[in-house]
Amino acid sequence: MVSYISLPLRPIHYDMKREIQIAILAIVTAILALWGYNFISGKNLLSGDKTYYTTISNAKEINTATPVLINGVQVGTVSSIQPQPDDIRKIDIGFQVKKDIKLPNYTVVEVRPEGPLGGKELELVFDKFCDGSNCAESGSYLDSKMIGLLGALFSPEDIQPHIESLTSTVDRTIGKLGAEGSDTPLDNTVRDLSTTMDNLALSTTRFSNLMSRSAGDIEKTMANMTILTEALVNSNAQLTNILNNIGTLSNDLSKVSLSETVNKTNTTIDQATNSLQSVEKTMEQATVTMTELNKVVAKLGSEDGSLGLLMNDKDLYDNLSTSTRNMNLLLQDIRLNPKRYFKVFGKKVPDYTLPEDDPAGN
Repeated sequence: MVSYISLPLRPIHYDMKREIQIAILAIVTAILALWGYNFISGKNLLSGDKTYYTTISNAKEINTATPVLINGVQVGTVSSIQPQPDDIRKIDIGFQVKKDIKLPNYTVVEVRPEGPLGGKELELVFDKFCDGSNCAESGSYLDSKMIGLLGALFSPEDIQPHIESLTSTVDRTIGKLGAEGSDTPLDNTVRDLSTTMDNLALSTTRFSNLMSRSAGDIEKTMANMTILTEALVNSNAQLTNILNNIGTLSNDLSKVSLSETVNKTNTTIDQATNSLQSVEKTMEQATVTMTELNKVVAKLGSEDGSLGLLMNDKDLYDNLSTSTRNMNLLLQDIRLNPKRYFKVFGKKVPDYTLPEDDPAGN
């Protein structure tokens, strides 16, 4: 037999009341979470603060909790940081200021470092609060200015007296540099530097005058260079052919067997050396021959020996010349009158007839 356990039934209105409580708790929790997040981010949704904007080029070290100050008193915080869609180099900074602060429309937002250790802050610079006619409306853009670390630590009014004093001291010190009669190394250096600068100025003047006088020659030189360049451009094809020929010659030379060529050259040199040695021996023999010939000629010129007497005895020469002439006459007479010398078949030899133009008569 099955037994059933009966549970007590709760009223319907009790369950709906619990669900409503859970829903209300969830809504309140979400609102508190949203408010807390915005509060931590520097936004107070319940305060009614005014929101202003400014544009800068670098948002480094700026966040949504960066303070907004007026003469060192915090009056708000940065609420948004957003690059412009059209130019990402420009950053729009939104910040909230307490609702009772009335900023004039000429307020300048100075972005300056908080200190040497880093961080940034926004300083609102203006002379007095607005009176209603020149107030900046919530949501309007204000001008900005970037201030460096030195400008944030010292205001111009604070450092101006020191700058003036330092400038005066430096002027007096510089005015005394290089004074005559001072032998300090620095003064000597300054005087030497002054002399060097004067010489440099003189050299510059001379160079300028030289360039002015040589301007025409320089122009002619440049014109000639232009003509030469044009000629080179026009001769580009010929130069290309020459370079190609040189390349071909280099390739041919690279293919030549240098060792074989050197060996042949050495062989030729050896043969030439041998030929020179032969020529040298021939010249020595010729020298000996010429010496002997000189001796023979010398003997012919002397009266020693038959040849010497024959060449140097005038009487002997005259006799030989006369004998030769008579022999020639005899031979000529035999040729002209053979009958005088040969008797033919017992015939009587005719009388001698003197020929005309007898050589003997001459």
